[in-house]
Amino acid sequence: MPAAEFGSLPFAEQIEAMREKVAIPTNTWSDVYGAENDQAFMVAGASRQAIVEDFQRSIQTMIEEGKTLADFRKDFDQIVERHGWAYKGSRSWRTRVIYDTNLRQSYAAGRERQMEDPELRRLRPFGLYRHGGSENPRSAHLANDGRVVPLDDPWWDRWTPQNGYGCSCKKYMISRRQAEREGYTVSEQGPEIEYVERTIGENGPNPRTVRVPKGIDPGFDHRPGSGRARGITPHPNQPGARSGTTMPNRQAQDAMPDYPEEAEELLEANQPEERYVDAFLARFGTQRGGEVRRFTDATGESLPISEDLFRDGRGGWSLPRDGQHLGALARTLREPDEIWTALETIEGERPRLRRRYLARFALEGGEEGLFMVDWGRDGWSGQRLESASELEAWRRGVRLYRRGDQEPE
Repeated sequence: MPAAEFGSLPFAEQIEAMREKVAIPTNTWSDVYGAENDQAFMVAGASRQAIVEDFQRSIQTMIEEGKTLADFRKDFDQIVERHGWAYKGSRSWRTRVIYDTNLRQSYAAGRERQMEDPELRRLRPFGLYRHGGSENPRSAHLANDGRVVPLDDPWWDRWTPQNGYGCSCKKYMISRRQAEREGYTVSEQGPEIEYVERTIGENGPNPRTVRVPKGIDPGFDHRPGSGRARGITPHPNQPGARSGTTMPNRQAQDAMPDYPEEAEELLEANQPEERYVDAFLARFGTQRGGEVRRFTDATGESLPISEDLFRDGRGGWSLPRDGQHLGALARTLREPDEIWTALETIEGERPRLRRRYLARFALEGGEEGLFMVDWGRDGWSGQRLESASELEAWRRGVRLYRRGDQEPE
């Protein structure tokens, strides 16, 4: 499989397609699936934010400066060494998949943006599918070579290349007159699509069955670009202050882990705010006025902990609505049952990556305590949840950690 090569000249729409993505940690390649990749940049098995961001910066440089697979491999080695990432598979295979897939898909997304131009579509309203000419062609891809279909036909929503790992097929704009002059048959609509069911993520924590067109690899059955969306310590946010949707959007099907043995004691009611802040910070070995403490969570992610978590920017305090719960929220970060991450999309804004820590404790006296901490670079919040259904509503996106589970193969 030859490495992707698209020339050395900068390609503005391709660059922008990659730049719009948000780096998201994952456990397996299927955590971020299909059109979700139009918003999210991921590297399978890279579950820490800093690693994924480093890879995204490297790929962005490869695209902008027309660099080669050999150049990317140098960056790859440095990133792996810097973060101590124990990736699976051979270096040759991992680097080729990361480099090739991101260059080809961003290239295709950029070309799709160009094809949206109304004047171009008026002059060339058809799309031409051309096989990439590989030595070992996929029969379904080869069968589409020379197919001419209107650009607005739903067939392109599934069959716009890239249609699989290593696929080098291309899509071109063409007029009816040019197509007929070059010997192509113009179809007024695309052929019927035959679907098959495939199981993905079999070696991970959440295998599932997906329906894809026959001949297209799972995850490539969409038109590239079609799913795009238009201080160091986080400051406090109020729970529920945001609106919008998260992406990816797949809820867990399994139950939460069993309760931990140790019960949690709520802090005493009606205490000064400083007392609650002190209790929270003490759980992380720091105090008011102290240095920022870097806490490493269950996935290896580094969280900055300091009193700035509770400062409102005007010299005052901003605590969760019930300070009694701050000790439990600290434990939620330190001993979560699950950690989830998801892209939150709000109309008119760039997607934001959220990190959710969920925990269930038996409180002293036997009462059930359900807690959630929502963490992001633009702020954080935490709260006690009212019901099991409210807890389930937060189990969305990519699950990075589940207490008691083994690391996925």
